[in-house]
Amino acid sequence: MPLLKHQLILHPDIVSQFELNKPVTPYERRVGFSWYLCPVTLANAREWLLINVEFGYCQLVVAPEKTPDYITDAAITAIECHLPDDRDDDNVSISRSGGDVSWHTADTMPVHVAERYQQAMQRLSKCKDVHDAEDVLDELNDTPLTIGSSTFAPTEGLEGLLLELADNFRHYVQTTHWWKVWWDAKRDRQPWLADRFGQG
Repeated sequence: MPLLKHQLILHPDIVSQFELNKPVTPYERRVGFSWYLCPVTLANAREWLLINVEFGYCQLVVAPEKTPDYITDAAITAIECHLPDDRDDDNVSISRSGGDVSWHTADTMPVHVAERYQQAMQRLSKCKDVHDAEDVLDELNDTPLTIGSSTFAPTEGLEGLLLELADNFRHYVQTTHWWKVWWDAKRDRQPWLADRFGQG
C-alpha cells in the first residue's frame, strides 16, 4: 500500500477556472485525504476553502495567487501542521509531494461536507481579514460534527488519526526484523498502513 495521498475535488462548473497540468477525473473514494474545493467570500474578495471529507476539517487557501500549486500546498500543509510534534521520525505515513495530489470532479458533496460549507460561509462572511478568518475556522474545526455514527471535532479526529499512524509505524519498526523493514522499504511497501486500513 502506498503512502496516504490527497484528492482535490471540484464541481465541474469550476474546473475551467484552473490551468491544470494533470488529468481531472471523476471522484472515487479511496484511502487517503479527500478535499472539496469551495468558493467563499472574505472581505468582499473571492477566496477558496478546502473541506476534508474524512473529518470535516476546513482549511482556507491563504496564498498570493490561487493557483493549483498553492491549493495543493494548502491541503498538504493542513495535514503537516497537525502531525505529532514529538514524533518526527514516525511521521512517515503521509505523502508530502505535490506530485501525489490528484484532481477530480463531483456534482454533489456529502451531507456533512455541505453542512460544514454552509457554516463556514456564514462565519467567514463576517470576517474583516484573513487573520479573523483563520481564527473563525480554528473555532469551527474545534466544533463537533457528526459523520455517520461518530461525533467528534475535526481537529481532534485528524490529530487522532495522525498519532495512530505514527504509533503504528513505531510499533512496526520495533517489532519487525531489520531485514523485513529493509525489504519493505526497497519494495516501497508500508505494511503498517495496510494493517490500519485493511488493504494489502
